[in-house]
This record gives sequence, structure tokens and C-alpha cells, in this order.
Amino acid sequence: MNGLRKHLIANYNSLVKKLNTSIDEDDFIQIDPSYITRELDAIRNTIVTLAFSSQQGNDDFQEMEEDTHFEIFNDINSSEEDVKSTIT
Repeated sequence: MNGLRKHLIANYNSLVKKLNTSIDEDDFIQIDPSYITRELDAIRNTIVTLAFSSQQGNDDFQEMEEDTHFEIFNDINSSEEDVKSTIT
């Protein structure tokens, strides 16, 4: 679990650095989506892994529903099944 949390923090920090360096003089973020796709994919995959983790007998840590939805960032050719396949 520690490795997963460190991975999430590292990708979050990388994403924020890229976003911060992409703020223009009007305080808008101008960024090519492909520049942040790796971080967003990694963050999404970590969230999916955490979301589908469970512990039997612990009511606060139950399984998620099979139809839980996760959005894909800027990829019209991927499906939700692609997301689920990254965690199995």
C-alpha cells in the first residue's frame, strides 16, 4: 500500500508542476493534453486500484459495484473496459 500511495503522490506532484508551468499571463492554463496524459492515466489507475480494493468483514471497506464508472481523459478510442483491464 505504501508503494501505491507514493506512486499517487509522485504523479500528482508531476501533474501539478506541469499545470503550474503552463499558466499564462491571464491566469489560464494552456497545455497540450498529451503533455499530462501519463500522469492522469497513472493517477486514474491508482484510484481504480484503490476503489476496487476491499477487505472481507470490514463494512467500511466493501467491494465497489461492478458498474462503477471511471472517466477516460482525452481518449475517444478507449473504453471503460480498457481502464478495468489495467488493474487485473
